[in-house]
Amino acid sequence: MKKPLTTAQRLRMIKKAHKNVIKKQNISTLAALKETRKLTKAVKKAGQHAPNNLDAFSESNMYYTDKEVNNFIQGSSIFETYNATRDEV
Repeated sequence: MKKPLTTAQRLRMIKKAHKNVIKKQNISTLAALKETRKLTKAVKKAGQHAPNNLDAFSESNMYYTDKEVNNFIQGSSIFETYNATRDEV
């Protein structure tokens, strides 16, 4: 038969269990803080795509640049067909 625990032993066990609980809480708090930082960084990064920055009638969003137009035309099937027929003649 086991000897009953003394008061000092019980207190030591309770303190140890309490430290483990506090440690787990701190780990979960740090993980939540890390996730919050990651989300904040993502929101700041996506700020340029916010609805107020996508105004269709602003000067910067109203027209395509020449480079964008050339990339679109060169990627289209019509341009490839044009080049194929131009080479034949």
